[in-house]
Amino acid sequence: MCAAIDLSRGAAAIALMIDNARALITTISIFCLHFVFHYFLIRFLMESENKYKTGGGNSCSVHGCSNNRKKITLWKKSMCELHGEMHDHCPCLIPYRLHVMPSKELIRLEWIKSLNRKDLPKNVYVCSEHFIDGKPTDRNPSPKLKMGYENKTTPGRRKILKHQLSVKKEKLETGDSDSDMEITELDTTLESEPGASTPYEKLPEAICSFNVIEASSTVSTQYLESDFLPQKDHTYGKEWTDFQTKSSQTNIVLTEEKGVQSKSDGATMSAAQNLKTDNDALLYTGVTKEVFFTLVKCFTPFNTFSFQLEVADQLLLVLMRLKLNLIFDDLCRRFGISSGLACKIFNSWIPVLADKLKSLIVWLPREVIRDCCPESFRENYPRTTCIIDCAETFIQRPTNLRSRGETYSNYKSHNTAKYLVGISPHGQIMFISKAFGGRASDKFIVEKSGFMNYLLPGDEIMADRGFTIDDLLFPLRVKLNIPAFTKKQTPVKCGRCDNHKKDCQSTDTC
Repeated sequence: MCAAIDLSRGAAAIALMIDNARALITTISIFCLHFVFHYFLIRFLMESENKYKTGGGNSCSVHGCSNNRKKITLWKKSMCELHGEMHDHCPCLIPYRLHVMPSKELIRLEWIKSLNRKDLPKNVYVCSEHFIDGKPTDRNPSPKLKMGYENKTTPGRRKILKHQLSVKKEKLETGDSDSDMEITELDTTLESEPGASTPYEKLPEAICSFNVIEASSTVSTQYLESDFLPQKDHTYGKEWTDFQTKSSQTNIVLTEEKGVQSKSDGATMSAAQNLKTDNDALLYTGVTKEVFFTLVKCFTPFNTFSFQLEVADQLLLVLMRLKLNLIFDDLCRRFGISSGLACKIFNSWIPVLADKLKSLIVWLPREVIRDCCPESFRENYPRTTCIIDCAETFIQRPTNLRSRGETYSNYKSHNTAKYLVGISPHGQIMFISKAFGGRASDKFIVEKSGFMNYLLPGDEIMADRGFTIDDLLFPLRVKLNIPAFTKKQTPVKCGRCDNHKKDCQSTDTC
């Protein structure tokens, strides 16, 4: 009996020890799991903090540049003020992109030379702001802009040719005074009489009778100055004689006396000379002479640029570019300046003109529109307030595929910027929207541009068939007028009968 009790007690003690061991093992495993979890959590947080540090392959390696992937990520998660949506789904272009160093040895050496750093990171990235073309290209494969240091360029030495050295030595040996004396003596001998004795009697006889014909001579022989000039390969390489210059001057005087206006090759274009009438001003600028010089007078105080041209000529260049769509190479030849200066003048004046003249684009009151409405509108559309249409401007094809798709216009078959323009019935521009991608529809631009904020109940809008905006205008109690575009076309006939569609009596669809 006692032995059985002892065995039961021993078994209970062993079971208790096993339970304690299990509890201890469970506690240790839970502790280990907590330790491992906190270890990986702390490591993840440390890696996320150090993820965008310099030299880790996620930031620009150029000295002084702070562009990295973190800024791009935060930009994508931010809200676009222009389009009212996240930048990740917005048609706006990304601020910059990071480009990795190429593996080709020659281009890699160019990158290292351009970066000019002793401690290059393991993974070298450079943002697109440091490339001339916005990215590495075959023409400009290495970064060259905003490198954080100044390139010290030393001018090369001037090359001196051997014959120049020999001429200098001869001048030093003989002296300039001797050469001047020889020239004066030669001139006096040429002007002296033929029979006089001179120290230059060894000269050819032709020089003594240069360009002179004796009356008693029986043979008509005459020496020309071109016979004694150095022979050249082309006719245009011959030097001009005094006789030729005098004859050309007399020809110019004769043409001026006859009243013929002839411009020299170096004549340049200017507002004072070329804008003499309203027709000239309308041809070059699109405005009258009075309006143009009023603009010149108004914008003279805003001329903060250091260009050599006058303000009138600068504005003439800008308006000719806008009116006639002339290229800068043509404008530089017209104004006698370089192509780069013409481009700089245009790019400098456009923001100033836009900032000062945007206040002229105003939405006219309804009474003013009614008073200035043409007779054709008064008969057919008397309540028309505005005529709208979208215009497109060609742009360079973006490198980003998403932006390229959003700016591609199927109507123009090109990447374009699209904007809405509204004019009054008498032709005054009253509204211009901000630019959208060429892929945007007319309805989307009308809805997002803020055009409908100017409309009042009872107004009527005129547009073409592409503006399906009836559902947008109906809550505002605004009517959309779409005029007929088949005025001069032949009416469409029915497919089942010989009548026109409007006179068709068939119940089935034609």
